[in-house]
Amino acid sequence: MSKKDMGIRSFLPCPETHSTGLFPHRAPDSAYERIYDAVRKIPRGKVATYGQIAKSVDRCTLRMVGYAMAALHGRTDVPWQRVINSKGEISTRSGGDGALRQRKLLGKEGIRFDQRGRVNLRKVGWAGSKAGFSRKPPMEKNLREEENN
Repeated sequence: MSKKDMGIRSFLPCPETHSTGLFPHRAPDSAYERIYDAVRKIPRGKVATYGQIAKSVDRCTLRMVGYAMAALHGRTDVPWQRVINSKGEISTRSGGDGALRQRKLLGKEGIRFDQRGRVNLRKVGWAGSKAGFSRKPPMEKNLREEENN
């Protein structure tokens, strides 16, 4: 699938959900569950990007990963705070205090942010595992590629 196709596909609703709204409701054994399984593999003190998670889950887009993280409410065993954007930043949310909560939770795991609000992906980016995904964390060159998708 080409990058152009992926861009168009990212605006389509998840085929495994019951809704086409902004935050689709999860279907049993949905893409969301596969996303959550991938996120659960990120170890404490490490982060992964939306792109890493999307590439590790079959038929998944960056947007779907974002929707899946936003669909989590209350207490969960999914370490959603460990998913950040390809710049090493916390993606802003509309309303609420999710970004502040995410930064605090990452801070409790020993992850530090620079003055620009970014983490050092070379230091805390998770490269995956054989049981998870094997893509290396994005570096400066790859960051530009992910931003253009």
